[in-house]
Amino acid sequence: MGVDMNCFYHPDASAVGVCKACSKGLCPECAADLGHGIACKNKHEQRVEDLEFIISKNTKALRAAKKNPLIGVLFFGFMGAVFCGFGLWGRAEISWLSTVMGAGFLVFAVLAFIQIRAVWGKS
Repeated sequence: MGVDMNCFYHPDASAVGVCKACSKGLCPECAADLGHGIACKNKHEQRVEDLEFIISKNTKALRAAKKNPLIGVLFFGFMGAVFCGFGLWGRAEISWLSTVMGAGFLVFAVLAFIQIRAVWGKS
């Protein structure tokens, strides 16, 4: 069962919605319907627009991240193999450094892969 709410600014008027920025109940006179949320008229419209912008951009970024979660793992694995190759078959005076850096990249690739599997699942 719903709870009746009154307007924050006009306590005798029933609220038609809640401001997306401040969560105050608003009557039709105080509410600005932005199409994707209600805001306090002449007070929070820009803030609600900013929130909507942030949410929409984050949604797009999340969709992109879900499409290719292994790109970073592949990059670090490749770099690890390259550095290890230089270390094993390169000049002796820097081979130990290249091998250590390659091993670091490979360990990071494995840890990133484990983390991706934990966050995104096996699919």
